[in-house]
Amino acid sequence: MLDLLTESTLLRRHVEEGKVRFGINHEMTDFAQNRKKNLDMVICRSSPNEPPAKTGNFADLRNAYKIELVADDLACLDRLPNLPLAKPSTVLVALEAKACMTAFGKARPRLYDELNSSHLTVHGDSNQAIAAGFAMVNSAATFVSPLLNHWTIGTHPTVISQHNQPRDVQSVIEKLMQLPRRSSSGEEGFDAFAIAVVHCANDGSPVSIHTAAPAPQPGDIYNYARFVGRLAHLYATHFSGI
Repeated sequence: MLDLLTESTLLRRHVEEGKVRFGINHEMTDFAQNRKKNLDMVICRSSPNEPPAKTGNFADLRNAYKIELVADDLACLDRLPNLPLAKPSTVLVALEAKACMTAFGKARPRLYDELNSSHLTVHGDSNQAIAAGFAMVNSAATFVSPLLNHWTIGTHPTVISQHNQPRDVQSVIEKLMQLPRRSSSGEEGFDAFAIAVVHCANDGSPVSIHTAAPAPQPGDIYNYARFVGRLAHLYATHFSGI
């Protein structure tokens, strides 16, 4: 949301004019299939009949979720207009985000199914809504899984999962690339999709962004910067008249 607000002049103007709000963990319903799914984040029209959520606004989430931002991002956040958090009415943009950090073989089909059901639900609720997806994949050779370590680290021997990299991260990316994408309304698929690769051993060592292959490169349709730019373009194309 921070990057999209920075990128999209139209979205910032709509926020300033009170035309849009945003929501998190919003339930959407596929009208045709009567299938319900919670989407991680949505941009929606303001509803005069619904009071703002008690959480406050977008900037408040930094403290609520203990999100650490570098100085440049903090300065950017301060310059942005206040974006209220509210119970959504008409959804304009819906984002589903997933992470695959370990157990890649078991995770691939689940990851695909959960993301695939997201765009189907979004467009089943509103064909004009923009369905966005984001997947984060781990490139570290080892990982301390909280599911395998049911204790405070250091009180028992740590169970460390071993990965075959870069094969494992490549196999997940190849599966994600099979997700359908659409270029016009009426089709099935995501309107925009990004894949980010991180190096996270989850053992207290620093987490970093992995930019070398097989991570999507600049200009690739799955590259994060291109994803944000595409969302800004789609928003301007779809919703300039609201």
